Amino acid sequence: MKRSADSSTRVVLVSGKGGVGKTTVAAATAALAAKRGERALALSLDRAHNLGDVLGAKLGPEPVRVAERLWALEADPQAELRRHWRALSGYLSRLLEYLGLGGVEADEVAVFPGLEELLVLSRVTEIVESKEYDLVVVDLAPTASSLRLLAFPELMAGTLGKLVKWERRFMHLLRPAAKRAMKMPLPEDEAYEALDQLASRLARLKTLLTDGERTVVRLVSIPERIVVEETRSAFTLLSLFGLSVDAVVLNRVLPDELATGYLGAWTKIQAREMQRSRELFADVPILTLRFQASEVSGAAALASVADELYGDRDPSRPFRVAPPLRFRRDRGRTRIEVSLPHAAAGSIDLKQRDDDLILTIGGWRRQLALPASLHGRAVTGAKLARGVLTISFDEESP
Repeated sequence: MKRSADSSTRVVLVSGKGGVGKTTVAAATAALAAKRGERALALSLDRAHNLGDVLGAKLGPEPVRVAERLWALEADPQAELRRHWRALSGYLSRLLEYLGLGGVEADEVAVFPGLEELLVLSRVTEIVESKEYDLVVVDLAPTASSLRLLAFPELMAGTLGKLVKWERRFMHLLRPAAKRAMKMPLPEDEAYEALDQLASRLARLKTLLTDGERTVVRLVSIPERIVVEETRSAFTLLSLFGLSVDAVVLNRVLPDELATGYLGAWTKIQAREMQRSRELFADVPILTLRFQASEVSGAAALASVADELYGDRDPSRPFRVAPPLRFRRDRGRTRIEVSLPHAAAGSIDLKQRDDDLILTIGGWRRQLALPASLHGRAVTGAKLARGVLTISFDEESP
């Protein structure tokens, strides 16, 4: 049944190691939601796009209707640069020309590292806020790249916003005198507005990504030890950044009839890893999908995959709601509980800097801004138990 028109758009992020079938899972999820009456959009953020191949449609950077109530697009970093970065790239090009770099060289250099990824990711904010869809299914890049991508809003929104604010104030006072004294081009207000708008979109995206009732991640894996281990690590790091994993998909499961043939050894390996996955990911649903007899492409094949994957489940609804970050108060004391499934105690580094907590796991860092009620209060202890890091603070002042 279709949701009411005033319902919030939901987001399903599909992530996994390259080659495990995440694009197929993303396309099948969106197709099934459309079949159930949702206005669904399948959105690929993977530079190596093959969403169009799976859907059997020619896609571009704008939504294309591929079936009843189903749209799809493949994000284009260059298109996003042209849409949102013209003002600042124009200034950077003029500056580089002044320094001796001209023409094409200036255009190529006038993009800082990670900018294309930031702009592509911020497109999700724009699409969700348009309210044109009930469900947006995002086919992310392979795990390592998608983790960097999903960390950007946390790392950049606040920092970029503050930088623009103070730099803009400084240049507003400096520009009249500097223009008379210097030939070097200085940024105009429109350049700062481009950065300010990007920071604002990222801040809103951060809020969306960490709302477990609206946004969930489905991790796609295959029952092989190395891939399962990477899925386990991704689960921890996604939780670190406040995202909710609501299911693990085990794809390419070999059928039982192959147990006595050439692939017999692989069926035993898969059986072992499936059992281990059920133990590792006991807190979330495990969805399974058999190794398909032929390449999945087109509506009929996707319908078959979706039926096998979800059964009677509604793919647009979170299969569990478990916020990775919770605040607890007891007798004047406050505790923060951070869900970090599968993390080892020795792998976590915790620091307090002013009114922020800095959590680092395996080279990945998250900076948590403390609420006003905890400003000026020191951390008194931290304990990891059963996948939850509990951080305690000193008592409130009387």
